[in-house]
Amino acid sequence: MNTERRWVGSALEGAGSDRSGSTWSLFCDWCIAADRSALPATASTLARFLDAHPAAKSTQRRRVAVIDRVHRRGGLAEPGHTVTVRLALNDRRRKKAASVRAAAAAIIDQVPVDGWPSGLFGRRDAMILTLLASGMTPTEITVLRRGDIAVDSDDLVISGDHRIPGNLLGDRPGHRPVEIYRRWAQIQSILDRSGSTRMVADTLDPSRVHAAQPCPPPNVVPAAHASEPLLVRIDRWGHTPWGPDPLTRTSATMLARAHLTRQPPIHRDRTAPPRAGRDTAAAPALHENPMLDNNYYAHGITARRRAHERLSDTTSRLDEIDERIESLLHRLAGIEHALDTERAGHGAQEAHRKHATRQSQEGGSDPR
Repeated sequence: MNTERRWVGSALEGAGSDRSGSTWSLFCDWCIAADRSALPATASTLARFLDAHPAAKSTQRRRVAVIDRVHRRGGLAEPGHTVTVRLALNDRRRKKAASVRAAAAAIIDQVPVDGWPSGLFGRRDAMILTLLASGMTPTEITVLRRGDIAVDSDDLVISGDHRIPGNLLGDRPGHRPVEIYRRWAQIQSILDRSGSTRMVADTLDPSRVHAAQPCPPPNVVPAAHASEPLLVRIDRWGHTPWGPDPLTRTSATMLARAHLTRQPPIHRDRTAPPRAGRDTAAAPALHENPMLDNNYYAHGITARRRAHERLSDTTSRLDEIDERIESLLHRLAGIEHALDTERAGHGAQEAHRKHATRQSQEGGSDPR
């Protein structure tokens, strides 16, 4: 308790204003009355405090700065550095979010969720639009990890403080934030288990009759994958990097703008129907009843990871080969230059010898 008082006092003295002390006292008194913790305070607590004490934006920003300073001095997370509080203090950001939300609600049903690979891109892009419509910035959404997402009834909760309501994009079935998130999480769950795009393609094939595979609850993302990026890069063939690379801020912005302006990227599906006259009978299986143990996929992933590790120095080896080739070319160039010099020397000697011979012959034929 004494340590806490010392760092609070130090933080308030560093502010250089008596108003800082009164702001902190007001916040502590309100937290006691509302039965909430002032230190550490959550983003929702700070947001409720600001709602309970309306004031000019400059005053509210000063209050947030004081509360953040106290937390920072104590080595605690600053509640003001969250989407919830930033939205509460920034009118321009709220208006922009409302504009994106209206545009996204009008086009979200046009984003494909089935087909290969259009459904793969569509599920990720729908997640981008949902997060932007909730008021998050491209920078904030591209640093999100899979473990940052949780489901609370019909709402999505981001990083424990930013709540996305179920009716964000309207009440149409299939377009609630939780459903949009679950569709994308299902893809990531399949890649966790198999690492095979073939299985993803089968899942997204609208003509394939397969049993529904419920996505695991988002709040139990395996610990091994919780720190992986929520939004990842996808190449044009539908492959994600073996080590998931986060989508960049620029890419997220460009993708969102393309959808909102109704000029989305076109990804032609590769699941073509059988051609006329083509024999569609299934080929006989080599083994009618193959016996696979329960760790079949785990063994396959382990083998791929081992191969990836063994080939990790391929680039350096190729660079070494390039250097050796370049060295050999330099040596060959030196040898060729030496041969050219030697040929030139022999040619000069031969020319001199012929000239001397000709002069000798001409001298011997002169009459005396």
